[in-house]
Formats: sequence, C-alpha cells, structure tokens
Amino acid sequence: MSNSKILFKISGSIAAYKSADVISKLVQAGHEVQAVVTNSALNFIGPATLEGLTGKPVMSDSFKEGRMMAHIDLVKWADLTILAPATATSINRLGYGLGEDLVSALFLAHDWAKPYFVAPAMNTKMLSHPATREGLERLKKWGVCVLSPNDGTLACGDVGLGRMMEPADILAAIQPFLEKTIRPSVLLTAGGTKEPIDAARFISNMSSGKTAAAVAERFIQHNWEVTYLASKESVKPNGQNKSVEFFSSKNLQIELDKLLSENSFDAVIHLAAVSDFAPIHSNKMSKISSNQDTLILEMERTPKLVNAIREKCKNKNMRLIAFKFTATNNSATIKEKVKKLFQNSGADWIVQNDVSSRKDGVQSDFNLFDQNGEISSVNHATELGDLLENMLKKVIL
Repeated sequence: MSNSKILFKISGSIAAYKSADVISKLVQAGHEVQAVVTNSALNFIGPATLEGLTGKPVMSDSFKEGRMMAHIDLVKWADLTILAPATATSINRLGYGLGEDLVSALFLAHDWAKPYFVAPAMNTKMLSHPATREGLERLKKWGVCVLSPNDGTLACGDVGLGRMMEPADILAAIQPFLEKTIRPSVLLTAGGTKEPIDAARFISNMSSGKTAAAVAERFIQHNWEVTYLASKESVKPNGQNKSVEFFSSKNLQIELDKLLSENSFDAVIHLAAVSDFAPIHSNKMSKISSNQDTLILEMERTPKLVNAIREKCKNKNMRLIAFKFTATNNSATIKEKVKKLFQNSGADWIVQNDVSSRKDGVQSDFNLFDQNGEISSVNHATELGDLLENMLKKVIL
C-alpha cells in the first residue's frame, strides 16, 4: 500500500531512539506518520526530533484546544497503529482499558478492522511479572500483534529478555500490511452439528470449537479478513471477524454454500465436526412420546461437505485445508484415511489428529500432511494456528 497512514505511539523507554529510526525509514518509503507520545516518552525523545522526522506536530495532550476529538479522528485516519516502545505501564494500561492519556484513549477507540502492533521494551523482571504477562495475553486475545522482544543486554545492565525488537525487524513485521491494499481472506468452519430427532431432541458430538477458535485468532491477529462459520455453542475467537452460525449439517451446508458462492476466499479451513449420520424424519413425528419403552432411530448418511468446497468456491485458486479426526494409532491406517480424504476433497493440506490426543476436552498433537506425506506436527492448537497462517501466507501474500 503506497502512502499508508501510520499512527506511531511512543511510551517512556530509552528504546525510543529505535522508534526514530523506524519512523525515518517509513517516511522515506513514502508513508505518512503521525507521532503520539506519552508525557514520559518526552524524557527520552524530544518533540523537535519527531516533528522533524514526520513533518507533523507531535501529539500528547487529550485536552489540547482544537484537538478534543483526536482520539476518534486519528483512529479513523490511520491505516495501521504501532506502539513502540511499549513499556510495562503502557501495556498494563491498555490491557485493563484505562484511557488516562491520548495513547491509551486512542487504543480504546481503535478500529479492530485495522492492524495494531505493540513492541514491548522493559527489564526482564518487569516483562515476566504476572500483571504484564496477563496484560500481553489480553491484548493478543483482542487482536493486537505483539512483536516479541529480544534477549540481550538491557539499559540497566542486566542481561535477559526485554530489548525492543530491532528497527529492521519491526519494519519487516509490518511491511505486509503496508503493501497489501486488500487483506487476505479465510473462511473457518467450527464446532459440531446437531441433528434433530424430533421437535425437542437432537443428536450431536463433542466438538467444542476450541481448536478452531485458537486457529482463527492467529489469522485475526495477523490482519486476515476472517469469516467464522460456527455452531451456536462453539467457542468464538477474540478479535474482529464475521460470525455466521449453523445448527444441523443441512443448515451448515446451506450457509457454507452461500458463503462460498458469494465470497472469493483466499483460503478455507474446514474444522467443523459434521455428523456422519442424521435421523430420517417422519412428517407425522413432531415429538417422541415419553411413554415409549423402546425407540428405533433410523438414520441416513449426510453429505461429505468438504468434498464440494473447492467446486462451489467462487475463487477457484482458493487453498483448502481439511481435517481428519481418527480413532486409531495405526500409522498405516491413518495414512490410508488421509490419502482417501485428499482424493475425495482435493485439499491442499490435511491436518490429522486422533481421539487419543484429547486432553480436558481440547485436541492436541496435530499432524500436517500434503500430497506427499506428513510434513510437520505441533502439540497445541495455538501452534497449529501459527503453522497454518505462516504456511498460507507464503503461498497467498
């Protein structure tokens, strides 16, 4: 994206000198930068320096005459926001929703359709403090992209984790968001279907949607346009996304077909646990009588929705990731099931995991396959999100 508008926030850390380098290179690349600072930041970098680099007056006062609506106007103006350096105080202020200054007030008014980056800089003990860790985790859940600090010698003389990411690495991290005018899009399906037995009962499975939510959050945090097609009770991801709900496999099929035909998704990740069978309904059966001693439930096979995704997708160059849930530790059987799914679905990749890896209701031990066999494995859903987003980013962006 040429001439992107960047809201560059600075809090009070000696690492502010690195921010000047980042701002300088952004301006040289043709981007428009507005610096917003906390009062403590001015102890480390002068307004004259920042105004000289950006060509704009530095902003710090929420109540300066003529700028009373700055926290709204700047959010509308900016294409991207970054807080660098982000001190422990500023992180915790943002994490607990305290709008005590212009930097934090701007965060409370942030448009989550736009990327927000935070580059921590502080002493190792401050970084490891429970309040700071909790604050960072909360920011991540809301959709903030945290630029991990480096290990090394700190300003206080200690050695450890806490050095702000180097300017070149910060520029590399935000560059994809400056170059792409259209955000990449991904559709994720999540949760289990519920197949009605009568007007008051249904048959379902144990899918909670926790894995899908964790995967979706990675894409949200990295500025993907995320559509989340999930069962009503499914866990929902934090951050900006378009949420669509389904109930039964038939209902899921209808919503999925509609989304695929109306949107040019760059990728589809099909994690929903679709029931293999659904009850055959009788028009005369409105509710099963509780007086019955026995009940025979006749069921029919449901369509394999994943097999039709590529055919129905508006974008024929879409990348498809399918999931295979197995109930065996036999590697030969697993490979055969994965191979069959590749043949039927035309998926680009398949993620396999087994019922035996379920821990406290959450799946773990995910294995990633391409057409040639297993290529990677991870232990947790958050790691799976990282793996899939990095993989898709390489072939789409």
